[in-house]
Amino acid sequence: MNGISKIQGALAGARILRGKISMVTGAGAGIGEACVRLFAGQGSKVIAVDMDGDRLERVCSDVNECDGKTIAVRADVTDSADLNRAFRKAAKAFGPLDVLVNNAGGGLSTDFFAISEDEWNRVVNLNLTSVFMASQRAAVIFKDRGSGCIINMSSLAGRSISVTAGAHYTAGKAGMLGLTRHLARILAPYNVRVNAVCPGVVNSERLVKRMAEKGTTEEVARSVPLGRIGDVSEVASVCLFLASDLASYITGASLDVNGGAAML
Repeated sequence: MNGISKIQGALAGARILRGKISMVTGAGAGIGEACVRLFAGQGSKVIAVDMDGDRLERVCSDVNECDGKTIAVRADVTDSADLNRAFRKAAKAFGPLDVLVNNAGGGLSTDFFAISEDEWNRVVNLNLTSVFMASQRAAVIFKDRGSGCIINMSSLAGRSISVTAGAHYTAGKAGMLGLTRHLARILAPYNVRVNAVCPGVVNSERLVKRMAEKGTTEEVARSVPLGRIGDVSEVASVCLFLASDLASYITGASLDVNGGAAML
């Protein structure tokens, strides 16, 4: 997490999320882990949610040892009961939520003609329906208080198509952008901001492994105008900005973080 250290150094003393309570899903690795570390380092108390309980505990223990404040909640974001439990734990541990980062997601590379209805539903549920469910629960809290922030982790695939995952992943990430705009409009009267982040190829373990298996790492890096694969910390820093008061007039936006791979 050298990128995180670099960003924390640049923000030394700022603590731009001081006093805020944040929930990050898919927090055990990759962009989610980077968000937990960066948010906690900038003063937020963080509820870290992931299905991989062991990995999640290691992340939170590491953050807490560095004077951050986090709790680990093992939960499946596609399960309503698990989500309810996560929100109850968040409220009990830290109080009312200020920020929700819907980062949990993932895709399969199944050929379009081989995607079953069950697989379609599982991938769309993970990448879209879970975002609706978590956002609905957070929005109730934010509406009552008159403030709040939702950040949805879409993808370059949501802007165009996925080159590594299937049609169900592309559909889920594109649907997330539409959901973001809709929520931004209906929640604006309550001073609740809703934005999306669209990463390109970054060095998350899953993508690094997939590119290595295909032998495409160097080819992908060369295809990016900035000439390299992004770091997960560079996506987390955009989430940090959107979660902070620095982005107080931004809602309904979709921010691209792709090194120029798609200029829309």
